[in-house]
Amino acid sequence: MKGFEAIAFFNGWRIAGIGVFIVFTALVTLSFVLSQLHKLLILWEKKDEYIKNAKQLFAGREKVSARPKMRVSHSFNESARQFNLLIRSLKDPFFSLPRLILLAKKVDISHPHATVNDLIQAKLIVPDDKGFYYWDHTAYKNILEKE
Repeated sequence: MKGFEAIAFFNGWRIAGIGVFIVFTALVTLSFVLSQLHKLLILWEKKDEYIKNAKQLFAGREKVSARPKMRVSHSFNESARQFNLLIRSLKDPFFSLPRLILLAKKVDISHPHATVNDLIQAKLIVPDDKGFYYWDHTAYKNILEKE
């Protein structure tokens, strides 16, 4: 057996096709890498600038986490006191907002949704990233009781 007959018998056509496919895929990958190489070189040249910007960004986040003292209205102050009492009746430190709003409606607190939103913005009600919330007692003392 010689020639094309031997190639067909030992799967030579398939092996040749797979070889062509591998070479073609490697060439396409190489051409893609070369076409995007300029972006990698730009990143490499400006790496010090990017590192500096990242450090400033993370330094800025630490400053944002500090709570500024807020001036609040008397009605907000009263609503916060009412919600503080409600939250104490729930199992603090974790509670769900729908349950809190339902309880606020039952005891006839006006505008419970808006008040809860204001309390979240004032960082008195803080999320724990698990779907629950807790009342920040230190923020409550700092913001409301010192006025």
